[in-house]
Amino acid sequence: MAQSDQVVQNATFPTVRADINDNLAALYSQSSGPSAPTTAVPFQPWVDTSSSPPVWKIRNAANTGWITVGVLDPAGFESGGVTPIANGGTGEITAAAAIAALLPSQGGNANKALITTGTSLLWGNAISSTFTKYETPGTFTWTKPAGVTTVIALCWGGGGGGGRDSNFGGSGGAGASCVIGILAAADLSSSETITVGAGGVGSSSNADGQSGANSSFGSHVIGYGGLGGDRNPNIDTHNFAGGSRAWGIGDHTSGSLLDVFFELDAPDIFSGGSGGRSTTTTNSTNVRGGNAVFGGGGGSGFGQPAGTSVFGGNGGVGSYSNPTPGLQPGGGGGASRNATAGSGGDGAVWVITL
Repeated sequence: MAQSDQVVQNATFPTVRADINDNLAALYSQSSGPSAPTTAVPFQPWVDTSSSPPVWKIRNAANTGWITVGVLDPAGFESGGVTPIANGGTGEITAAAAIAALLPSQGGNANKALITTGTSLLWGNAISSTFTKYETPGTFTWTKPAGVTTVIALCWGGGGGGGRDSNFGGSGGAGASCVIGILAAADLSSSETITVGAGGVGSSSNADGQSGANSSFGSHVIGYGGLGGDRNPNIDTHNFAGGSRAWGIGDHTSGSLLDVFFELDAPDIFSGGSGGRSTTTTNSTNVRGGNAVFGGGGGSGFGQPAGTSVFGGNGGVGSYSNPTPGLQPGGGGGASRNATAGSGGDGAVWVITL
């Protein structure tokens, strides 16, 4: 460490030699010391050793103060003051302000994420997934979230109500189909109308059960309701309500070889299970409700298990005096003989955005 008055005295040789050496030492050591040099000139360097690590300073052009250049830390040089972005800095003195200075303007861009066009950065809508369930019968308005690219809509119609006949017993209501649509968000309107169909009412007299109503996502996806259970085969020659399919509601039918082999299980995984037959049919097999995977299970005839579903609602159990309703979404109601048959489970619409 050395500092000098920057003057070589007009004196004898030893004194002149000592002054020269002092000035050179000050020059070599950057006028280092714990206090500022007593003599200073514009742009003179000074290493301030009053702190550790020392601070490198330079006298300003007006010779009125010192400019901090940086901290001479052996572990890494630390720039002093504020460095503009054009010169390798941010022009800020806090980390948060420095980051903000490097990013596009945040004004008016709340809840947006930083995205790239491939050539530049900008604020854009963050893409997040949503999962909304509509499970109350009625009409609703769905609004397309900003930034989504894909919409998946699952629609279950209402399950069919069970049939009743006081002499012969009715047949179970059919399960509703589940129709799944995978849609490009760009092909959808800014809002779409959602309709959730109600389950069909179980018969309280000698009559067929009511069919369940359809559910829909706009005009893009329709889940068909289950057919109401038959009154009884001795009256109308029908045995059971066929489960609804992805393309429409099922039919009352007297059965087929396929139905016998599959025991009324829905052969299509998105279809509803068929309702179980009345117990008084000449061929009294397949009294239980048909099973399903996505569609609703079928309601059963008297005294047999109801159809089940993996993702939809199970069917109701048929009973002499205590039938049960189908479960939501889309399960068919159980049949009855002397009581009001079980109603079908209400439909549902699930909307997933990605």
